[in-house]
Amino acid sequence: MAGRETGRPMVARRGARVPGFARPELLKSAKAKALLWAGLGAVVATALLTPVNSGPAKTGAVVIPPPPASVNGRQVLAGAVAGAGPAVRASLPARATPTASPAPAATFPPVVSPPPVAGAGYAGQVLLTAAGSQVASWNQTSTFCPQDSWQVADGTVSTDHSDDAVLATTGVAGSCVAAISPGAYSSAVIEAYIYFPPVPGKPDTIADWTSFWLTDQATWPTGGELDAVEAEPATGVNAVAWHWGTSGSPMAMSTDGFAPDGSLPADGHNLTPGWHVVDIVYTKGFFAVYYDGKEYTSLSSAIVTGAPLNILITSSVTPDTSQIQQELGNSPQNSDSSPAGIAVKYVKIWSFN
Repeated sequence: MAGRETGRPMVARRGARVPGFARPELLKSAKAKALLWAGLGAVVATALLTPVNSGPAKTGAVVIPPPPASVNGRQVLAGAVAGAGPAVRASLPARATPTASPAPAATFPPVVSPPPVAGAGYAGQVLLTAAGSQVASWNQTSTFCPQDSWQVADGTVSTDHSDDAVLATTGVAGSCVAAISPGAYSSAVIEAYIYFPPVPGKPDTIADWTSFWLTDQATWPTGGELDAVEAEPATGVNAVAWHWGTSGSPMAMSTDGFAPDGSLPADGHNLTPGWHVVDIVYTKGFFAVYYDGKEYTSLSSAIVTGAPLNILITSSVTPDTSQIQQELGNSPQNSDSSPAGIAVKYVKIWSFN
C-alpha cells in the first residue's frame, strides 16, 4: 500500500496532548480536567500580568554537539568523524523566516538515501527528503503553542551553519516551540535524525516536554496519535504512546505503564539525551518505533487507524505550579530553566511497501 500525503491545512487543537501529559490514573473526569486547566490558565495569566514576575525572555546560546558519523555501525553521515568539529551554537532569540514555497529537495550522500536505518523491509519509494532548512520552514510556534493556556509561544526555530533545524525554548516557564509538517501521511516509513538536549545536572534526562509525534489535530483522537518520542514531565522518562477513540471517550496505551487502556511492550534501551535516529513504521493496523536501528515497541491492532497524520516536533518547559503538581502527582522532573534546543538534521519519508 503506497503512502498517501494530503495537503489539508492544520487546525489548531492542542487538546490532543492532554492525555499524555500526566499520570493517566489522575485524569478522573472531563469536569476535573476542565477545572484544572481553567485554574491553571488563571494562574498563568496572573503571572504574565504581574510586573514582578514578567521579566524579559532569557537569551543565550543553545549548544548542539556534532552528531556521530554512525549509528550501531551504520554510517549515517558520509565524510563525518564521530565527535569531530566544533559544537554548534544557535543564538537566541533569533527566528527563522519560513519560506513561502516548499524548499527544493535536499540531496544527501547515497548512504543516507534508501533504505532507512530501520524498517527497511517496509519502505517503498522516497516521498520526502527534508534537510534542516526545510524542517525549519515548518515553524508553527505562533499557532500551535497558544492552544494551552500555560504555554508561551516564545520559542524559536532557526538553522545553524550545518543546515540543521534548531528548535529552542527560552527557559521561561511555559516556553514552547513547534514544527509541524505541511503534509500528512497515512501509510509510511518516517525517519528523523534528532538531537535531544539534556537537563543540566541530569545527563540521562531529556530536557522539557520534548516530543516527536504524529497526529491530525483536526480529528483527534479519532484519527489517532502516535508519540514516537515523549519525554514525560511526570517522570522525566521517555515513552511511546498510541491515542485513539472519540472526543467523548479518548483512549491511550503507552510504554510508561500508566496509560489507562493498556501497555505497549518496551524492548531494548530507551532514549536518553544526544543524537538519535528515530524510525517510525505506520500503516492501518500496525506501527513500530525504532531507536538507532533497533525496535523499541510495536503494535498490531485494528485500533491503529492508518489515518493521514502530520509530523510534529515540539518542546515545552512545564511550569512548576501547584496545579501542575496536582496533575502530575509531583513537580515536573525535566523542566529546564535555561535555553534548550532540539536539532533536526533531516526528516525522510518513504511510502509503505
